[in-house]
Amino acid sequence: MTLKNNWIKKAIPFLTVIFLLFSMMMLWSFYLLNNGNYFHQLNIRHYKYTNKLNELISVPRKIVSAEEPLNINQIREAIIKIREQPIECLSMISHSNQLLMNLMGTEAVITLCENDIKSADETLDALTRYENGTISIQVLQNQLVKALSEFSNNSAEFEEPVEKITNFIETTTIWLIILSSALVLFITMFISRAVSAVLTNREAAMEALAQSEELNKQLAYKDTLTGLPNRNVLENTINTAIAKSVRNNSQFAVMFIDLDQFKDVNDTLGHTVGDELLVEMANRIAHTVREPDLVVRFGGDEFVAVTDCFEYIETIDSIAHRIIDAISKPIKLNDAETYITASIGIACYPKNGGNSTSLLKHADTAMYQAKNAGRNQFQAYDKLSASKQNRKLDLVKQLHHAINNNEISLVYQPVVKLSDGRIVGSEALLRWTNENNEIIGPDEFIPIAEHSGQIINIGNWVIQQACQQCKIWREAGAVNHAMAINVSSYQLKDPKFSKRLSDILTALSLPAECIHIEITENIAITEDPVCVATLHELAELGTRLLLDDFGTGYSCLSYLKDLPFNVLKIDRSFMPANNTIASTIIAMGHELNMEIIAEGIETKSCYEFLKNLNCQYGQGSLFQKPVPPSEFDIFKQFRFDSEKNKAEIE
Repeated sequence: MTLKNNWIKKAIPFLTVIFLLFSMMMLWSFYLLNNGNYFHQLNIRHYKYTNKLNELISVPRKIVSAEEPLNINQIREAIIKIREQPIECLSMISHSNQLLMNLMGTEAVITLCENDIKSADETLDALTRYENGTISIQVLQNQLVKALSEFSNNSAEFEEPVEKITNFIETTTIWLIILSSALVLFITMFISRAVSAVLTNREAAMEALAQSEELNKQLAYKDTLTGLPNRNVLENTINTAIAKSVRNNSQFAVMFIDLDQFKDVNDTLGHTVGDELLVEMANRIAHTVREPDLVVRFGGDEFVAVTDCFEYIETIDSIAHRIIDAISKPIKLNDAETYITASIGIACYPKNGGNSTSLLKHADTAMYQAKNAGRNQFQAYDKLSASKQNRKLDLVKQLHHAINNNEISLVYQPVVKLSDGRIVGSEALLRWTNENNEIIGPDEFIPIAEHSGQIINIGNWVIQQACQQCKIWREAGAVNHAMAINVSSYQLKDPKFSKRLSDILTALSLPAECIHIEITENIAITEDPVCVATLHELAELGTRLLLDDFGTGYSCLSYLKDLPFNVLKIDRSFMPANNTIASTIIAMGHELNMEIIAEGIETKSCYEFLKNLNCQYGQGSLFQKPVPPSEFDIFKQFRFDSEKNKAEIE
């Protein structure tokens, strides 16, 4: 039956096309027949005016006599009327008509029309010359007799090719009608038989459909992989639990469970092994919860458990602990033991939501809080933490439009040579004031930009703006001014980063050594081969590399041994500098022939201490806070008043 149905589906559009082509052919044929008939009408009109011309010149009577002079105007009018017929005929003949005439051998129609036009033009010219006195009456008479003869012959010869065209079109049209009718009849008979077969099997099909619908109904509420209920039953389950809780004046919980390392298993071991893992984890969760509790596969590696009513919150903690423990037990995949953990978010009714939508949303939020807290744990929904999470989401959306809305800008803090107080460079620092006129600190929005993937576009904008500002200051006379630009490890993972920077420097005619790239100390840059390659490309380009905040993160000599850093920056947390860590970093830098920049210099005593340790450069509010370029004086030189204990400007 299915095969016949398919044939019906294929035959119906085919039949439609046949009818359409048939109709188009018929219209085309009638159009050609009409043209052929119109050719006949034109020839009749041609013959009519030829007879009139014959009456006017009355051959072989003399054209001019004293009793009956020649009527030139009537002769000219008759010839013009005769000439109109072949001109109209030629205008009706298209390129397709010409091809058809060539196939049938009736192209003489065109020649006859052209001959008529030529004879008419010659005769009209003779009439004009006769009136002007340039030819004699005898010459005119000869031309009129010749033209009349040609017009009469052409009218007679025109009938045969036109008749031939009309007969060909009639014959072709009849055969087209016969063939199309036979084809339509065949297809109609086939469809009739197929429809009859379909109707015959309808009862069996309806019975099979009913069985299929019953099976689909079961599948619609059951996950085919794990055998657990699927998310289609979740809303109804939660609503039922709400109704029960209202009746019993009790509470229940929605637990959102997400496997932490599932993507790694899928990517490394394949989807088949990933499916095995999901089945095993589904069984563990289902056997861990209590009998009346329900576990649903929400999708992917996410599960939702809806608990029955409970009296004490410790009950939920106990269930969550059991799930965490069950999932964290080793599982054998591809003959090797694998360890998986889970993050669980918990939302309780009625405290954390009054309907299924809010409970699921808050449980999902709590699950992300558990992941952010380190994974392999559970978190109850916390409104304050959720508010922070929502703020992050809002900032992510706002950050997408920050560049186009001119909300972000750069400020610059001078880098001072401690030995003489001269400004030798500056550090470009990013600032953001959002559309609500709220100042968002870089400590808050930079991590958001990194994790949302927007750091690349923002970083490209910063580099372009900072390089342009460096170009402006160099042209103003600060030819040795160095511009320090902070770069995220996420930017270093972009394989096009160094090429993009090189293009900007080339476009601005800036030497690479005037650009200092600052990279915050981070273990990620040594673990990612793309980051390491980018650092070496930047060094080969000629830019200087600064290791920022040295000593606060994963301090390791491998940074200095394996990577091409030129400068160490001492973090402001080590200021004032009269401490062992700052002194050690400065001494180590000198041993490695690296320059040192100290951040966070706020007092003269700090400045003097660093200067005595031969720390080459410094930044801090003692000199100047970060300012817009309009407030930055590239030619400042600082000296210190021992009494006022502050920097003054020369």
